[in-house]
Amino acid sequence: MAAPTILSMHRTLRWLSALLLLIALNLPGLVSATATPGLTINGSGWGDGVGLSQYGARAMADGGASVDEILSHYFTGTTLRQLDTLSSGSELLSLDEPLWVGLLQNQPEITFRIEEGTADLCLDGTDACSATAAAGEKWRFGPDGFEQCAFSRQAGDGGYVLFAPSGDCSASVRPTSVDGTIQIPRKGRSYRYGTFRIRTSPTSGRLHLSHQVGIEDYLRGVQEIPEFWPGASLEAQVVVSRSLVGFRLIDVGPAEDFDIQRLDLCACHILDTDPEQAYGGYTSELGHPFWQGRVGATSGLVITKDNQVIWARFTSSTGGRTESNDATGGEHLPYLVSVDDAASVSGPADNPYSSWAVHIDQAELGLKFGFLWLTDATVTSKYESGTAQTVRLAGIIAGRPATVTTTGSAIRDALGLRSSYFDIDVVPRFADVQVSHPFAGEILGLSELGITTGCTQTEFCPSDPVTREQMAAFLTRALDLASPSAATNTFGDDDGSIFETDIETIFARGITTGCTQTEFCPSDPVTREQMAAFLTRALDLASPSAATNTFGDDDGSIFETDIEAIFARGITTGCTQTEFCPSDPVTREQMAAFLTRALTLPSE
Repeated sequence: MAAPTILSMHRTLRWLSALLLLIALNLPGLVSATATPGLTINGSGWGDGVGLSQYGARAMADGGASVDEILSHYFTGTTLRQLDTLSSGSELLSLDEPLWVGLLQNQPEITFRIEEGTADLCLDGTDACSATAAAGEKWRFGPDGFEQCAFSRQAGDGGYVLFAPSGDCSASVRPTSVDGTIQIPRKGRSYRYGTFRIRTSPTSGRLHLSHQVGIEDYLRGVQEIPEFWPGASLEAQVVVSRSLVGFRLIDVGPAEDFDIQRLDLCACHILDTDPEQAYGGYTSELGHPFWQGRVGATSGLVITKDNQVIWARFTSSTGGRTESNDATGGEHLPYLVSVDDAASVSGPADNPYSSWAVHIDQAELGLKFGFLWLTDATVTSKYESGTAQTVRLAGIIAGRPATVTTTGSAIRDALGLRSSYFDIDVVPRFADVQVSHPFAGEILGLSELGITTGCTQTEFCPSDPVTREQMAAFLTRALDLASPSAATNTFGDDDGSIFETDIETIFARGITTGCTQTEFCPSDPVTREQMAAFLTRALDLASPSAATNTFGDDDGSIFETDIEAIFARGITTGCTQTEFCPSDPVTREQMAAFLTRALTLPSE
């Protein structure tokens, strides 16, 4: 038999799709199921769970805890100190405007508007200033058309007027009045204080915009928790935010020492959209007087360990215990270890994330980890905090049962879950096909293709046989085979069967010769060797090039070559390692296995 062509493989896939659809028809013993499959993920908390728990701090503050008590609880073995008393980094941290905050990256030009006050527009390469911008004016900085950059001002409703001199593309916007306020249209925000720096990415050649500010001015534009929370919780967050940005500043170093990677990324110490902490500038300051007051009340105060500012992480809330830093992929830090956080799920925390549930279809998770069909997902181990450490996934990959072990954080990221504090409950598709069933993946595969294949609304009846007349109907309709042009009555035992025409059709096409010369045995179950013949002929599968004898119990069977063909293509592995059980009936679960494996046949 010739190897299948691309055309024949396309025909095979069309046949299989149609065949699966036919299983949903009202054939005897095949009734649609209505059970809703899926995974239910029950979780708690929001965020990585490391460091300060914001809802925990809220509950502690509500109970009378001080900022020192809150921070010493969440950051083991630390003390609070003033920036100017640190043994290292205090010189850099005490500068008026040491911090560069990345606002825009890789822009063809930078556009800004002067909302209040005035600002000098200068080229940093020569320190020459092009103009003093006034309130209400809109400006931009970018290429001048002659391989340099320059400032230009919008002229009415028309274009922009270029201002000399031009120079390299390092520039600054320097407010010259106390109320100087700059709006960045692409950010939709306004900013005060400090200086705006424009630098070129060494890789893209495009422009970065950073806001150079002092640490306290930066903190005024951070808004991480609600204004109405207890004062000690606000102060705790301020000190954590100050410590975090102080640590980052020391770690990166002064702006003049930015390396190529940092210049390429943003020409900044921290992005305004940094995953750890968001910065909204003057826009975030407005309407938050209590936050501003707590910034002032804790001025210069940071969390330290061994007289050095720590990497102070924080999270919204946990499942009752914080996570250690090394459990989230970082290094072990003695001040970022797992501690009790029952406060974050207590009544005073008023935490809307103390418990949550997400229901998803198996396919949504399975596809992200290479599964054609996912049948099970189980949290197999947890960290001390209670977060999921490892998760075992089971299902069908490349047509065969497979398992994948991954991490809880990988599951969280893949599904966009609030945290890694979760367990997974599987909702079985059918009551009689649990996730441990040997053909659970294959049976689910039929349903995942959009087919409902139960024998009742809640059961699949995996052990029930498939009859020969049902198989005739499947093949005829799936292959879109035309009925014989003349009326025939090849077999005497199918008279009156609703599938008689289908039986005559597959006989005319040579797919079957009946169970005897005069009988088809329509109500008999399809045997495994007959199924091998049906699939081999329908799929136009080539026989193995060399003689083989994989199974000992099919010797002498007229279908032995067909059995070897479907074994060679991975459609079957036999009923045992050495037997095929050729005379056994094909059950519904085996049918699911044969079909799902056939669907994933690689082209020859």
